[in-house]
Amino acid sequence: MPRKRPEPFWRSERNCWFVQIGKRQHRLSPDEAEAWRLYHELMARPPEERPADTATAPPTLVVEILDAFLDWASRNKAARTYAWYRENIQPFVDRIPATLAVAELKPYHVTRAMADFPHWSNNTKGDFIGAIKRAFNWAADEELIERSPLARMKKHAREAREMAVSPSEYAQVVAKVREPNFRDLIELSWETGARPQELRKIEARFVDLDNSRIVFPPTQAKGKKYHRVIYLTRRAREIVARLAEAHASGPILLNSEGSPWTKDAINCAFCRLEKKVGKKYHLGAFRKGFATEALKAGVDTVTLAHLMGHRDPSMVSRVYGHVQQDPEHMAAAANRAKGFKAGEDA
Repeated sequence: MPRKRPEPFWRSERNCWFVQIGKRQHRLSPDEAEAWRLYHELMARPPEERPADTATAPPTLVVEILDAFLDWASRNKAARTYAWYRENIQPFVDRIPATLAVAELKPYHVTRAMADFPHWSNNTKGDFIGAIKRAFNWAADEELIERSPLARMKKHAREAREMAVSPSEYAQVVAKVREPNFRDLIELSWETGARPQELRKIEARFVDLDNSRIVFPPTQAKGKKYHRVIYLTRRAREIVARLAEAHASGPILLNSEGSPWTKDAINCAFCRLEKKVGKKYHLGAFRKGFATEALKAGVDTVTLAHLMGHRDPSMVSRVYGHVQQDPEHMAAAANRAKGFKAGEDA
């Protein structure tokens, strides 16, 4: 029986037509007519000149490697990890020529793409470079290319985010936020100390109002090994109950357009807020504020670690506890260390 002739197929997640020859998928074009034209041009070549023959194959394209990597990641990585790679790689794909060959790729192309995003922090730039480098390292490991052309490119040093929101800052921020959906997001971060990515994926099916908590199964939790339990204060319970009733399926925290919050959408909202309050905040600062206020209120580190989703209590003091940023609290602690009680003159 003759072998079936390969034909173009549509990949919706990449918004493009492809054809598979041998073990390689070749990107054709987002336009169907152009894709078939390229396909017929490719298949009109003698078999020994087609891409399946590495001796006569055309140059491997950058977009082919990135497509192959994302396809692999979609099947071998967690959905959130795959989405992270896709969100970081897509802006690069959108800013390079479709015909750019791997042999022509330079760190300059990555640097030039980042120039279109002057508002990006060093952390965001580092993620962008890291995702692209990971794709080419993977391709080299799989022997799709001989070596990564970005192997020597250095990532930006990450910026430590020491900011922890104080109660007075929180009150100021909430007073300035007019958009109710964004206010819900900020309030839940402050009231629960949940991770930003956890807030984005809360669904009604994870809500346990009888016990004032949200329970993520291991498949939805960080690390994929244990349940993640987020406990709700009275205010947090009110917000979650309202949103869970309004959104029976899918994420309950939505932006003003009715779509689930994304990293970029949250960042844009905080950029708009910065114009009102004169300071750029992020959700991690509210999580750290939660930890700091809990420590000041006397919550022990073991309990606080569980509240924040950590199994190692030392994480609280090393990363999240910023009690040293409150001079009044530290001075009072110093007096208590010497036996003075609150209200007594030291």
